[in-house]
Amino acid sequence: MKKVLLFLSVFISATICAAPLQVGDGAPLIELKDQFDKAVLINEQTKIILFASEKSTSEQVTKALETLPPTRLVDKGAIYIADISGMPGFITKMVAIPRMQKLAYAVALIRNSKESESLPKKTGTVTLIQMEAGKVKGITYLSGEAEIAQSLK
Repeated sequence: MKKVLLFLSVFISATICAAPLQVGDGAPLIELKDQFDKAVLINEQTKIILFASEKSTSEQVTKALETLPPTRLVDKGAIYIADISGMPGFITKMVAIPRMQKLAYAVALIRNSKESESLPKKTGTVTLIQMEAGKVKGITYLSGEAEIAQSLK
């Protein structure tokens, strides 16, 4: 009986921890590094999280950011997170990371798909998570470069 209770408590804890963020939740508890292997912190100063879970949405964010001043993310207290967990390691190391290192802004990288479980996502969209005092204030799904750029103005 004790083993069953232990299993159930571990299973329920894992299920609760894996649930995507919702309005009112605290900041996502994920440890990320950028394209230069520098730690990226999501904390009380974070106002916006842009999350691209697919290659196509990541490209949209990159194109949108090209139209804005290079310091826009920092100025807005924003963090851009890209999920590259599905990318083959060779491509990541030899192509993607060197390309990202040429960007004027940091890209927090999800290299393990489990790290993205707490981030809400919808296919074909970029997730915009608005933060206030370390808590989720709003979640919006953006489509297209213009909408992404507008969200950072």
